[in-house]
Amino acid sequence: MVERERNVAAGRVCPWCESEDVRFVQRGYVGPTDEVDQYLVCSACHKTTYEIVAKTAREMRLGRYKPGDVYQDRPQQTRYTINRVLRAGQNEYLLYLKPIAERAGAVL
Repeated sequence: MVERERNVAAGRVCPWCESEDVRFVQRGYVGPTDEVDQYLVCSACHKTTYEIVAKTAREMRLGRYKPGDVYQDRPQQTRYTINRVLRAGQNEYLLYLKPIAERAGAVL
């Protein structure tokens, strides 16, 4: 399992600190994890970078998520552009995210 994680994470870089020391956690209900989200965990800066985030139909109505909008992860203090919204089931939507790497001294 550890070797599989390293092979999948190969070529991935933390968008916040540009470290290659990342661990990939793949979304899925079967196998080594039962995560609803897909993300990277950086060993250097200890930030979590989301690639896919699962939302319920209720969360979609309340958040009004759509492609091109900004998704904020307040606990990690990171922001993402929503690339794609995919309906994955009766009550599940997947938000495909791209990190917005903010440079030091940038005005928000």
